[in-house]
Amino acid sequence: MRRSFPGAGKAFEILKRGFSLELSGKLKEAEYHYQLVLRDNPDHPEALNFLGTLASKAKNHGIAIECLSKAVAAQPKNMMFRNNLGYCLNAAKKAREALPHFRKATESGPTMLEPWVGLGQAHRLLGEGEDAEKALRRALTIAPDLQRVKLILAEVLIDQGKIKEAATIFRGILAKDPRNIAAITGLASAREAGNEDGDLERFEFALQEGTLAEDARAALHSALGQIYDQRKKPKEAFRHFIQANEVEKGEFSLKNFRDQIDELIATFTPFLFMKKSGFGDTSERPIFVVGMPRSGTTLTEQILSSHPLIEGAGELPHIQKLRASIGHASQWHTLISGIADSQCKELARRYLAELDRHSRSAARLVDKMPHNFMNLGFIALMFPKARIVHCRRDAIDNCVSIYTHRLNQSHGYSTNLKTLGLYYREYRRLMDHW
Repeated sequence: MRRSFPGAGKAFEILKRGFSLELSGKLKEAEYHYQLVLRDNPDHPEALNFLGTLASKAKNHGIAIECLSKAVAAQPKNMMFRNNLGYCLNAAKKAREALPHFRKATESGPTMLEPWVGLGQAHRLLGEGEDAEKALRRALTIAPDLQRVKLILAEVLIDQGKIKEAATIFRGILAKDPRNIAAITGLASAREAGNEDGDLERFEFALQEGTLAEDARAALHSALGQIYDQRKKPKEAFRHFIQANEVEKGEFSLKNFRDQIDELIATFTPFLFMKKSGFGDTSERPIFVVGMPRSGTTLTEQILSSHPLIEGAGELPHIQKLRASIGHASQWHTLISGIADSQCKELARRYLAELDRHSRSAARLVDKMPHNFMNLGFIALMFPKARIVHCRRDAIDNCVSIYTHRLNQSHGYSTNLKTLGLYYREYRRLMDHW
């Protein structure tokens, strides 16, 4: 975040002293000086900006947003204030609210670097990879050699599955700075490990970094596992895969998952569908590809998308959002049992509108969110004529593939072999029910 000082005067001197204290790490003293200015003038925009950015640094996002919003309201044409507010909203996971501030800043000052970076980060937080990539590439036209922006762009490319492009960026950074830890761990995350001489040594070196973040350490262990696997050294490979999963293991309740499956089976019965016969939208436009992760859903989408009338839309979160919109999870199964046809049709309309954002011309669009296997009953109420493709793979091959690939935190079951096997059983139990 950037700072500015007001004109000469008492407030200027106090803010300048406060900022000096902040730079020296004396945050409480700095806050006192900013509050001193606000005591005499509660709407002082520069003081609000300073206090807001200080609060954001301390992760007090509520206070930060309040202060920076007031600063922007006082000086709406001050693009630095808007930029700071945008970054604060990003940090508070309110990226949708950040977008208009970054857009105004980029429109007003198209050669300002930080708003373009912030805009790219906001789009990334919202899962809008293409827009994030565009913003970050625009930032690189302003500062072509800035490593920080290149690293963020490479991460966005990984999100989009553009692995080779991301690896090229990381290797370009390493060509100039061979011991750049961020680029080494990024290369590990890109899963391009082992493609060039020196990768193994590079990753082993990075593991010695004492201040390495947990996600970076997990990426390195995972990458080393892949290298040793490629070199036909399974014991060394699996040792690193175990360490990667130990670092990333999260909380997952198998009991809660079993209870969810029990409730789905108890709710979505043949009798329910007899009562709801004729409900929903007769559109055949959506195709749902489901299954466990690493079961072939991406390949299946690619095969389907090779047809001229079909387009792939990727892993869409919209079914889960529509499901959540019905009501609280504790009452969901009761509410779905009493759902009206008009509500089913409205939910279907909203989903089709989201598909239109991807393509208005394609006759069929593929939603390949694997875990929609949990939502097939709900999907059938909205789209009784929709096609569903269930991808299956040998159970052990599938589970080993999941365990040896880094999945995001929503897959908490994937980091423990026993839990993973039992999770797979529950998935099969539900699929047998469908």
